[in-house]
Amino acid sequence: MTVSSPDDREKTTRREFLGELGTLTALATLAPASAAQTLSPNAAACLLTPAATEGPFYLNDAQLRSDIRDGRPGQPLRLRLMVVDADHDCTPVQGALVSIWHCDAEGSYSGEDGPRDATRFLRGVQPTSADGAAAFVTIYPGWYRPRAVHIHFKVLLANAEVLTSQLYFSDTLNREVLGSHPAYRARGVPTRGNAQDGIAGSQPPLVHVRSGPEWLDGDFIVGIARGGAQRRGVRSSL
Repeated sequence: MTVSSPDDREKTTRREFLGELGTLTALATLAPASAAQTLSPNAAACLLTPAATEGPFYLNDAQLRSDIRDGRPGQPLRLRLMVVDADHDCTPVQGALVSIWHCDAEGSYSGEDGPRDATRFLRGVQPTSADGAAAFVTIYPGWYRPRAVHIHFKVLLANAEVLTSQLYFSDTLNREVLGSHPAYRARGVPTRGNAQDGIAGSQPPLVHVRSGPEWLDGDFIVGIARGGAQRRGVRSSL
């Protein structure tokens, strides 16, 4: 891709940007099987999604809704999480509650100013359907130090947590989206990639992303141990 000046990039149309992004997202999906999952519940190797820290910004009063944007600017993203039982041949799990939350384009979370802050942007809960899927309409997450770009999520069954974890995007895609879309441009691209994020680890769970005329579509298979409800732990500082 030709490197252009800031003025030239400002003139790039959204359609041209998404056309370039399609090539990058295709490359981003060519990750090792241990890092990026095949989007099929009948995969030969059904893996448990690794647990990760809840972080300090979880709120247990997120609304039951699929569109969680609340007018926040950013690259539109449709995120589909398919919950499967990793102990039973990736059988789809119906009726689980999936809760997600992430920061906005400026790196801020709703509710981080304390209980008096009633806003709940970029937070929501959805039940899984018969195919195990929970779908959300959101924006591509921003970033903040010392973290890489990520989305937090929880899976609950019968009001018990079975998984708390975080999802990531390829470093190439992060640089392209956050370096090109005007909502993120003031903050710039992330200072740390996934490999430099102490929580992401060497093989972070990567969202499978495809580009469309206006949207990015992200998918991830969440493998859970249906009988392994977790006790809520102490929140970390990240």
